Amino acid sequence: MKNLSTLSAIGALALASFGAQAQFTVDGTLSPIEVGTGPGKYQLVGAYTGAHNQTDRGLKFLYVGTTATALNIMVVASAETADYNSLVLYLDTPNRTGIAANAQLPGSTNAGNNGRESLRQRPTLDMPVDFAFRCTTSPFLDANNAIYLSRVNYTMAPYDEVGMGAGRKDGSLTTDSNDPALAKTAYQTSATGSVAANTTTGWELEMPLAALGGAATGSDFKMMVAFIDDFRSFNVDVLPTIVGRTTALGIDPDLAAIAGNQHYTYRVGTGVLASRSAGAALQAAAYPNPLAATSRLAYTVPTAAQPVAVDVFNSLGQKALSLLNTTQAAGAHAVDLSALRRLAAGSYVVTLRVGSQLSTHRVMVE
Repeated sequence: MKNLSTLSAIGALALASFGAQAQFTVDGTLSPIEVGTGPGKYQLVGAYTGAHNQTDRGLKFLYVGTTATALNIMVVASAETADYNSLVLYLDTPNRTGIAANAQLPGSTNAGNNGRESLRQRPTLDMPVDFAFRCTTSPFLDANNAIYLSRVNYTMAPYDEVGMGAGRKDGSLTTDSNDPALAKTAYQTSATGSVAANTTTGWELEMPLAALGGAATGSDFKMMVAFIDDFRSFNVDVLPTIVGRTTALGIDPDLAAIAGNQHYTYRVGTGVLASRSAGAALQAAAYPNPLAATSRLAYTVPTAAQPVAVDVFNSLGQKALSLLNTTQAAGAHAVDLSALRRLAAGSYVVTLRVGSQLSTHRVMVE
């Protein structure tokens, strides 16, 4: 018979191992322990790099992760101004059929639909849309300290906007029995409201995979996030970033008209795939990967001389290296990636910007 102290030690080790694996805490705050690779860890999917037409407010980062039973999404953002603003997540799931890509969303069909409120807008996306989730924030430092939640299921007509309850902007967990997807959500306000200073707080969701139709390893979720002036229009802030855009997108924008992919693809078991890029035009590839002494990013500058920038971001969305910032002639080029070997082991995102086109590539440093 083993003594109790030995059993206690084994139990403590088992609990520590379980905690290290992976369960997300839905509290509107990105913890460093939640970021990594594999099940139960967030991966950086995208960083907003454009202008903000609401001063120092808007989107910052998008993180996505899965467990065996849930899809978890963390939108780092500072949405609050002196008015009401909304964060909206548009989601395509592997095993559901909703509104087709390049078709205008019908908007929620509730009475009083005037095409202005966030989920009543009718944008055109270049990805299929099965669900839209909305988090509206009360004004910064408002006494109500409230968030208001709703969703639309585009796989089942009529496309009613269903309330998911209200919560607090203090990271407390909000669930609502009106939501068939059984989503858990939380919002944590940033200390100052500044999006420039914010790297960890915002809107966090957890949705059971079963309620979304299931998702096996290797299946894909597509998504886009928007920052919406709730009673007016889409702000310029969307993820993926629209390179060079500085003005608000307006009511019912046609995002499918933008060159490249105006959405992200997250593959269960793999992580983020190519985001907004011109794909065939840039012919970009990072290899060998994981990183080796000979690793490089090869790409093509199409048509004519253009500005080219190559930057490296860590898993928290912080710039770790700037490898190139110049103008290059049309043709084939390559950038040496060996400088990443100076960085700590982990997953990094290498961004290639050629003119207004953006391509992202995940590189592992071992």
